[in-house]
Amino acid sequence: MANNADNILIGSATVSVNGTEIGYTQGGTTVAYDTEFVDVDADQANGIVRKGRSMERMYVRFNLLEVSLDQMRIAMMLPTVNLSGSVLTLGYNDACWVAENVISLVGPGPSCGTRTFSLPKAVSFGSKEYGMTRDSATMYAVEMEVLKDTSGNFGTITDS
Repeated sequence: MANNADNILIGSATVSVNGTEIGYTQGGTTVAYDTEFVDVDADQANGIVRKGRSMERMYVRFNLLEVSLDQMRIAMMLPTVNLSGSVLTLGYNDACWVAENVISLVGPGPSCGTRTFSLPKAVSFGSKEYGMTRDSATMYAVEMEVLKDTSGNFGTITDS
């Protein structure tokens, strides 16, 4: 597979949250995978003799250009009842409730195909900033952490 130009992917992803496309984004969509390791050293060696994976994490990041109240509600992890018509009530005091979202990313794949990330369990987190400026579109940054399922998987990537 070396030197195959068909494997060079160019283009943006269509992002869906809970089965609904979120519309225009800006700055791309990023899927980040992070691992942490435990280093094991031994008295008989002057260095690390083994590495053990101790943590895996996955994140999805994108910037919304179509900032609807429902998208803001999802990004701020607020329950559905906080959105009534054209009013979004900010804040929620139930520490036991966490909104788990289904994320689908559909973008370009090898040989002019499609690559689909199916991530069935993601939670919005991090700081949210809503900036309004005279010379640029309002953009709303969203970051979600993908959670593992009962089998220990984050989801799937499918090329078609």
